[in-house]
Amino acid sequence: MSVARMLKVTVIAHGSISDELVDRLQHAGALEVAAYPAPEVMASDSPEHQGDDETLDSEVGLSVLKPMAIDEDRLHRLDEQIADAQFVRDFLGRFHVNEAPFATFVSEKFHFTREEYLGLDPDGNFIALYRECDRISDRLASLEREVARLSGLIHHLEPWSGLHLQISQWKGSEHVVLFTGTVPEASSQDIRQSLREAIDLVSVAEVGAAGSREAWVVMAHREALASVRSALSLTEFEEVGFPDLQDYPAEESACAAERIVELQQERIDLEERASGLAEKYAHTFALVEMLLSRRDAVEVRNEFMASERAFLISGWLPEYRRDELMKDLAPVTREVDIVFEDPAPGDEVPVELKNPAWMRPFESLTDLYGRPRYGDVDPTPFVAPFFFLFFGICIGDVGYGIVLMLACWLIKTRLDVAPGVKKFMDLFIYGGVASIIAGIPTRSYFALAEGSLPAFLRYTPVLDLPDDATTFLVFSVALGVVHVLLGVLINAYSYVKHGDPGRAAGEISVIVFIASIAVGVLAPDLMTVSISTGAGLLILTKGRIWGVRGPIGFLKSLGGGLLGLYDVVGIASDFISYSRLAALGMASLLVGSVMNDLAAMVGGGGGVAVLAGALIFIVGHTFNIVINLLSAFVHPARLQFVEFFGKFYEGGGRPYRPFTLRQQSVVLHSGTSEAEGGTAK
Repeated sequence: MSVARMLKVTVIAHGSISDELVDRLQHAGALEVAAYPAPEVMASDSPEHQGDDETLDSEVGLSVLKPMAIDEDRLHRLDEQIADAQFVRDFLGRFHVNEAPFATFVSEKFHFTREEYLGLDPDGNFIALYRECDRISDRLASLEREVARLSGLIHHLEPWSGLHLQISQWKGSEHVVLFTGTVPEASSQDIRQSLREAIDLVSVAEVGAAGSREAWVVMAHREALASVRSALSLTEFEEVGFPDLQDYPAEESACAAERIVELQQERIDLEERASGLAEKYAHTFALVEMLLSRRDAVEVRNEFMASERAFLISGWLPEYRRDELMKDLAPVTREVDIVFEDPAPGDEVPVELKNPAWMRPFESLTDLYGRPRYGDVDPTPFVAPFFFLFFGICIGDVGYGIVLMLACWLIKTRLDVAPGVKKFMDLFIYGGVASIIAGIPTRSYFALAEGSLPAFLRYTPVLDLPDDATTFLVFSVALGVVHVLLGVLINAYSYVKHGDPGRAAGEISVIVFIASIAVGVLAPDLMTVSISTGAGLLILTKGRIWGVRGPIGFLKSLGGGLLGLYDVVGIASDFISYSRLAALGMASLLVGSVMNDLAAMVGGGGGVAVLAGALIFIVGHTFNIVINLLSAFVHPARLQFVEFFGKFYEGGGRPYRPFTLRQQSVVLHSGTSEAEGGTAK
């Protein structure tokens, strides 16, 4: 139950096996590759030194190291293949239908055996698929543009549909010029009047209207053409023409509509073809991940150091995975030199948490705040029991706990959710168990009154809420006292671990002072002596007065000790924060009781009323569970992060991220690729 011990790993090998070694490291997924400069290579007689080094010293040539060059041509080819695969994936994704339950809320997973996944390649079949998708995509885009153009044409022809003059004739004659356009319908008469007053040799025919504009055919004598155009330019007249059309407007509009129907049918046929190709979506999705993994295998060489004939890899490995790494590298062990050593002071060591299986769901809470730095205390073992207890108090109902456990178990086992989601479901299953444990002593079963419970559940509760609300509140604050002081005690342990017993004594004195106050409250006759002793010890240890020389030093230490007394006030205020546990537990009970009362009021009439009452009961309690689930997670987490972690924990550790294959939404199996709820290849 701690931060896993990490080893600094250095791998030295001949350049001829670089591809094989990188592939094995990636498939092993155990080593986090570190950027150069690499750590100093240990002497060959080190007890942690493994490998056959008889010829390495004389042949690999590590005297001059520099960053390893990568194959840019290979990287460019991979980039092209990735772009093609991503295009196919995104295109087929438009037509792929996720048939898994609750597909809207759960991201789809694709299941492959490890051998199938590693064997994915942009072969001839993929190239043919790419070309077909590219052809369909281009044609669909072309159809979309053509339909949009034709639809626009129909819209623009609409006001001219009543004009019985072929568009090819919209040119006028030898002496008369004819042109068309639109004007705002509201100002049509004013424009017409101003035009007639200015020019005699002009005539306007109103053809029709579309929206707020009116279509005009303007006829003018050629001698007055310049004057007509000049007069119209001063108005809101917009000239309209259809140079590519010949027939009557109504006929052209009908032809465009017929063409749209043909294009839409072609689009339907193409989409059906694409839907048929979408059965290869899972394969293409995984191919993208595999190609990205291969790109990673090329780019990771940026972190290597190399000489003319050899290269060096440095990185980090959890000690418990050492045998696993050596097993994966067994085929090339005689061709590489592997060095394991402990981290040096100042190394930025990644952090891997190592806890029992039952405790791992609570690691989610630690990760939400931030992992501990390497060498610090892992707070997960302390978070687990208190979060479990706080969660149970906030919901505090046996019925709600059973529903929560069942719902989370179904999500975990019947839906193909990600490992992180399963981890959270395990956390909420624990929360359901805690709710049952907390609900039994308060006799809370869907917040039903005693008379509504079966006979075997009509026992006397330990806490009869809401009548015992004060006791419940005191119990919650008492839990807070234990929780916060545990944080102070852990902080004292951290000081001792880092060689500062003086500060550790100061933290212990805080606990002693608070205990002295409790003794004084319980035994008033001893209050003065108890509190004075506790305060004196606190001032002495917090100020670290021993060994101080001179009056100025004494005054500074005394001030530090007195400031320690003020810190206790802050700790005492933290105790009050835990009253929210009682408040949330009471809220869960009271809202549930209100839902029961409403259901009883509505359902007392028989027949349809009973169904309505049952509906209110189910919906109301479902709402209460959901709301309280949110509160039961957020508020206990806040108590952990603020009141508890604030006493000893800083976080800031960097998570351990090994160099491995990419598997976004891809699930690998050692045997069959089928999995319940998932999508096979």
